[in-house]
Amino acid sequence: MAIIAQITDPHLRDDGADPFHDPAQALCRAFAQIAAMDRKPEAIVLTGDIIDRSAKGYGHVLPLLSAAPVPLLPMPGNQDDATAFRAAFAGWVDFQPDHLSFTRQIDDVCLIALESTRPDGGAGIDARQLDWLAQVLATTTGPAMLALHHPPFPTAAPHLDRAGFQNADALAALIAHSPVRRIIAGHSHRAIQTVWAGRLASTAPAIGHGLSLSLTGGEPHKPVCAMPAFDLHVVDDRSVTSHLIPLD
Repeated sequence: MAIIAQITDPHLRDDGADPFHDPAQALCRAFAQIAAMDRKPEAIVLTGDIIDRSAKGYGHVLPLLSAAPVPLLPMPGNQDDATAFRAAFAGWVDFQPDHLSFTRQIDDVCLIALESTRPDGGAGIDARQLDWLAQVLATTTGPAMLALHHPPFPTAAPHLDRAGFQNADALAALIAHSPVRRIIAGHSHRAIQTVWAGRLASTAPAIGHGLSLSLTGGEPHKPVCAMPAFDLHVVDDRSVTSHLIPLD
């Protein structure tokens, strides 16, 4: 059995101008809660938007992330700068030479971290990433979990779905006949669950601010006050069970 914690979207600024709560403090609380577990996760996957676009780099976040109680696996989001991200986290995971995707074996589970931010800042993947993923899946013998920053599935929230996810159908076709048991993402700043490509798929709530929800798209998309939280995914031979952990 493997336990993987998922933390997402801290949006760590370097000017202290956070809209509702201090995400650095929330991240420390999440680390403390993980450290106090009677069985700690084998790893934490951080599914993107580590910094806010306002931040000038990663110098202010590296000491904080280095204090994680278990190995932390960083993924980029649309707020992250790809070049600076690669330089800052080069020793943390083994990125692919031409995109910031990687794999990590966690107990008997293969975590596949797939970069989902296009060069123009939009959501999706290209032929290079599809080919890489196909090779990874072809050689994966045990259960796998696919992590992205952007949800590749429709969320029923127009402000998230309007831009779409490039090559979502091709990705779904790869997953449909693969050892992927579970799909996890961030970006939405809220907990969303669905079934996509025949798999349970979800987004985790943010450690940083929340985002408003309008199912018609008629209300403005804006930061809102929300309780920070993270997800725990428990993977065994037969199933994947996920728990949402709020930070009280």
